Amino acid sequence: MIDLQLQYFPGIDYGSPDMEESIHMALNAYNDEIRNIVPTPHTMNGIFINERDLIPSDVERFQHLLNTERIDILILTGSDVHVNHTMLELNN
Repeated sequence: MIDLQLQYFPGIDYGSPDMEESIHMALNAYNDEIRNIVPTPHTMNGIFINERDLIPSDVERFQHLLNTERIDILILTGSDVHVNHTMLELNN
């Protein structure tokens, strides 16, 4: 099973309050037979503006932590992008 929505990264959006809670969330996911997680920090929604260039480093850091804790879940890069009229301009 794949989790495509939870906010795992602490201090981003309304995610977990700290890394300990992030680990706890991942362990619960693992116990629910989830083996792939795509955290989706919000970008371009006018409230949470997470830099897309920083998200991969958060993914890498979280994956390393899960590996250290021996929680066998693959973390992939994702984002909750709000569609808006300026998206095409931002891609150039």
